[in-house]
Amino acid sequence: MARALIRRLLFGVIAVAGVVVLAFLLEFVVPGDPAKAIAPRAQSPAVLASIRAQLHLNQPLIVQFADYFGSLLRGNLGTSYIQRQSVASLIGPRLLTTAVLALAGVVAEVVIGGTLGILATLYGRVRALVSAVNLTLLAIPIFVLGLLLLLVFGFQLAVAPVTGGAGPAQLVLPALTLGLIGAPWYAQIVADQMQDSLASSYVRTAVSKGLSDSYILRRHVLRNVLSPAITMIGLDLGSYLSGVVTVEVVFVWPGIGLLAVDSLHNLDRPIVMGTVIVGAIAVVFFNLVADVLRMFVDPRTREEL
Repeated sequence: MARALIRRLLFGVIAVAGVVVLAFLLEFVVPGDPAKAIAPRAQSPAVLASIRAQLHLNQPLIVQFADYFGSLLRGNLGTSYIQRQSVASLIGPRLLTTAVLALAGVVAEVVIGGTLGILATLYGRVRALVSAVNLTLLAIPIFVLGLLLLLVFGFQLAVAPVTGGAGPAQLVLPALTLGLIGAPWYAQIVADQMQDSLASSYVRTAVSKGLSDSYILRRHVLRNVLSPAITMIGLDLGSYLSGVVTVEVVFVWPGIGLLAVDSLHNLDRPIVMGTVIVGAIAVVFFNLVADVLRMFVDPRTREEL
């Protein structure tokens, strides 16, 4: 088991390294000159050349990558071109803000999706309705759903703030948006696992012993839902921490995704690279945590690892 986890960790490190290389190369494919973004009013070629020299942008690409990768191995994400601060100090507070949104969004999608999945399994009359709701949520683009919630609850009903920010009141609508978008996947997982469990021999044995329906549901049915749900939660936490760009932009949530968008517009490459790297590490980390938790919840998964 330990060997399998070490192998997963090694693959994760390789994946992060691949993301670093790809993101670095893509940064140089995107048109634009960071020197002009730093000094937009500079007309003299000498001034722009001096800025490029200070930032080492006049060096060959392979040299720039070697310098950046060497700094990265020492834990240095670089310095922002525009704000002249370390990338780590800029990303840190934003990452915490995104973590709050990610956790709230995962809780929302688990509650909403789990409820829909249980209703679809236990009550045949609402199964078609739940399927229609799931299909509708899957078909709606996330920015459309976010704008719709903002229009209804922010402008029409005036029960939610529309000015942006990272307070508890501002958290409700973006978390609900993530919850509604992710709910269909959890609903399908819960429904499939519950149907398989209800048709299994051990549930029939429990029924023949006279055990109550509520006990069977808690002890034998819902327990089997935990393993795939944990995997999904790990994936979602990692992807949300990498920056829920659309949601953060729509609701002006000051997280890492909004920071990445602003930095991309300003051609602030160190910050863009930093957000990509932090996101890749988050995905690898939470997938590894999910694998470990699955082994404790469902011992059968230890053989899969």
